[in-house]
Amino acid sequence: MEINREEFLKTGEKYVRSTDDSLSGRVFHLAMDDGDEYELRFVTGDIVEWRSPGGPVRYEKYGCLKPDEKTFFVASILSECDPLVCVTLVLDEEQSLVTMAVSRQGYYPLRPRLAVVDFRFGAIRVPDRPLPYKRHGFTRDLVGKKINWYYSTGFINTQMYTTERYMRIRPLTDTRTPEEIEREEKEIELGLRPRQLLYEEPSAYIKIKDGMYLLSCIEANMNRVDETRGGNNLMFVANFNKGCDFGRTFSRKGDRLDHGFFMAFGDPTDEEVPLETEPTPYRV
Repeated sequence: MEINREEFLKTGEKYVRSTDDSLSGRVFHLAMDDGDEYELRFVTGDIVEWRSPGGPVRYEKYGCLKPDEKTFFVASILSECDPLVCVTLVLDEEQSLVTMAVSRQGYYPLRPRLAVVDFRFGAIRVPDRPLPYKRHGFTRDLVGKKINWYYSTGFINTQMYTTERYMRIRPLTDTRTPEEIEREEKEIELGLRPRQLLYEEPSAYIKIKDGMYLLSCIEANMNRVDETRGGNNLMFVANFNKGCDFGRTFSRKGDRLDHGFFMAFGDPTDEEVPLETEPTPYRV
């Protein structure tokens, strides 16, 4: 799905309305490193059939975005799961590799908004070929890089990949209404809402191929400061060769699930940002 940068940034849509349907009719056999095997049949552009040896057949809704012609970013909220489960896949046909991320909400009863995520690595079985021995893997490649990301809602931020385990974000726009800003300022002064702290959240960076990475961030510190906020697991594939990212959210807005697919366009920056070196208030 090719999206024109200028036209997309004018839409004002929070989520991408039309996902890619080119997986429809295709079948993938996944061999995970923990020994699990899965057969994925993409029945339509939004329904996938999951099969595993000895396990039940599942039919789930999914959405797909294409970071490039040989890479698919697939996410699915599993039905009838408590706590809520989101399975995200990066299917890399070029190298016959797969990365699976399993994210859960409600895993911690006292922090129902807080998502947790586990990563699994494996390969795609191709007839008459041995399984590749290499894998996608965690990386330090992005440490020290800064990207200004532009979203269609008008929101712009600078993401700073300060370490291999943390991400800092500097918002460059404020999408709140004047009334929301005034209300939040009053709540802070009355002690009803914590003061804003540094936006620094635990993150993971996985290299898919040269110039392409899977990034995962959980707003855990935000949720620890204020249990009514944060907890979102933001996950996206950044294609620095194209200067854009493709991802999904997995969070709560009040009592309801907030899940959708997004795109953003990015520009690297060398601007000195004092926020990079500010001491963290979250760790010893």
